[in-house]
Amino acid sequence: MTSNVYEWIKKDKNRENILVSMTQPLTAKQISRKTGIGKDSCSYLLSKFAAKGVTVCLNPNARSSRLYWITDLGGKCQRRLRPGLSELTRDLPSVNWELYGWVCYNHRAAVIRILSEPMQPSEMKRKLRQTGSEVRISANNIRDIIRLFHKKGIVRQVAVRKKAHPRYELTAQGIQIQKLLNRAHSPL
Repeated sequence: MTSNVYEWIKKDKNRENILVSMTQPLTAKQISRKTGIGKDSCSYLLSKFAAKGVTVCLNPNARSSRLYWITDLGGKCQRRLRPGLSELTRDLPSVNWELYGWVCYNHRAAVIRILSEPMQPSEMKRKLRQTGSEVRISANNIRDIIRLFHKKGIVRQVAVRKKAHPRYELTAQGIQIQKLLNRAHSPL
């Protein structure tokens, strides 16, 4: 079975590139950024990979931002494609993958990625603008996202003396999600 699937993957450079790029659970959009392959092509190929047992969807109920991870069969094919690749751990970190997939949405991911210290929403907007982010978002949208993050336990409110407005910082769960997002946005 492995050799049939491996041969199928070898027939298309895009299939190879997608499989090699998967160093952690990723969405089609994240894979597209890493590989330069179109998002629609990545989505299509990921569904084909899942049908062949190469990948598995970690949040199948999601309508968008579906996360895919390689199976043991996918790992064997990946090692055959690139023998020099370091062995990936199949043991995923204990992350709520439904929540992580929800955070992968463009605006939410941008907000969580810039939270490096306790900030208020207007500071987050300024920091996004300074970093040259392509995400267009208002301070009100950031406030809404922060409220949702707070409800889901991703951020906590921090009271700063002599400051009228509260600041927000990442919780342990938020830091873990931020690390995964930063790794997903790094090039191959």
